[in-house]
Amino acid sequence: MINKKYSIGLDLGTSSVKAVLFDGKEVVKSASAPFPLKKSTLCDGAQYVGFNADEYAEIIFSVISKLAGEVDGKVCGIAMASASGNTVICDKNFNAVIDAYSWTNDAFKEESESVYGVIDRKYAAEVSGWGYSCSFPLAHLAHVKVHSPKILQDCGKVCMSTEYALYKMTGKWGIDRSTAVPFFLLEQKTGKWHKPYLDALKIDEEKLPCVYESGDLLGTITKEFANKHGLDEDCKVYLGSFDHPSGAIANSVVNEGELLLSCGTSWVLFFPCKDRQKLIDNRLLCDTFLSKQKGIWGAMSSIPQVSKKIDYIIEKNIAKENKIKLFNEYAEKAERGANGLKINPVTDFENDFSNYSKENVARALMEGAANLLKEKLEMLKEIGITFHSVKMAGGPSQSKIWVDIIRYTVNMPVDVTYGVDSGAVGSAIRAYK
Repeated sequence: MINKKYSIGLDLGTSSVKAVLFDGKEVVKSASAPFPLKKSTLCDGAQYVGFNADEYAEIIFSVISKLAGEVDGKVCGIAMASASGNTVICDKNFNAVIDAYSWTNDAFKEESESVYGVIDRKYAAEVSGWGYSCSFPLAHLAHVKVHSPKILQDCGKVCMSTEYALYKMTGKWGIDRSTAVPFFLLEQKTGKWHKPYLDALKIDEEKLPCVYESGDLLGTITKEFANKHGLDEDCKVYLGSFDHPSGAIANSVVNEGELLLSCGTSWVLFFPCKDRQKLIDNRLLCDTFLSKQKGIWGAMSSIPQVSKKIDYIIEKNIAKENKIKLFNEYAEKAERGANGLKINPVTDFENDFSNYSKENVARALMEGAANLLKEKLEMLKEIGITFHSVKMAGGPSQSKIWVDIIRYTVNMPVDVTYGVDSGAVGSAIRAYK
């Protein structure tokens, strides 16, 4: 009997982990689990949105365990994509010394400026690929330095939540250049840690993970991890990427003119581009993507937090129970144009639509979201970036009516391959070797 071979790919989101068991061609099984967030406090009473890093890792491992228990063969590799930007500070034994910081924190502007001064957005983008945000790790570290400086002074390792989980699996520290982008500490073009930021924090480079490329082998799982989670000791762990590039790999969005629309908490347009400077000059987020292999960078533009606003409108005007199913059913019953009703989910989410039918509200909400996407595409066209096809991922990609509305609105092919599993499948592809 031939021993079947599988990989496990994970997508570590803001509020949950999704994972797939992959046989090299298709998803065999999938699993998921939620991540809890909480209010955390430093020794001087300063608060932040955080989570227990060890509990976070154990949730990831429980999902791996569940899928490993489903195999009729061998799991040969594991990789993770992540929407990271969560900060973990470890002691000299490499255990988290305080709760991890979530990227969903409000801006730590005052602390950031007290440590680094005012960081010019374009300067930060030239360094890391992203314009500076005071709610991501560089600002988290400033918050710790201001409120609990001894924690940074005595720490053994500074990383993000993905690297912490990888270390607990393998006993090795490593970060890929794509996942490192929201860390803000890594120079995107050179792959070196940015000394001016480290000097401001008084952190030695040795306290940061080693830098690799997406898809590089980090190591094999430890014997303890293998025994605990039902895996062979020679199971390899590969480095992944940020979540949207991973989704692009799964959906074969790897050439200029191709677009991935990833509909998560924010709707993110991810697309390959050869001209990094064009992305930086036009305030687009830049990922390393396939820059080493093909000279192609990954660009991102988003409609921030739009899914939360859509969800708010649905609960207020359509249904609270079984809401997604009813939302789709009502939208399918309405005529195109929603009888003249127009809803912009970003600007109109507080409005009262009780005088309109649920069918027209649902249809107008979907059309309004599609129009926001169309506006983004028109803005990109103005700077010379155009597309001939769209692949769609995330929850709305599971809705035929929503896909049809987007296809009609943007007037180009819109296809769904792996849908909500896209980020995890991209990781599984990297780990299937």
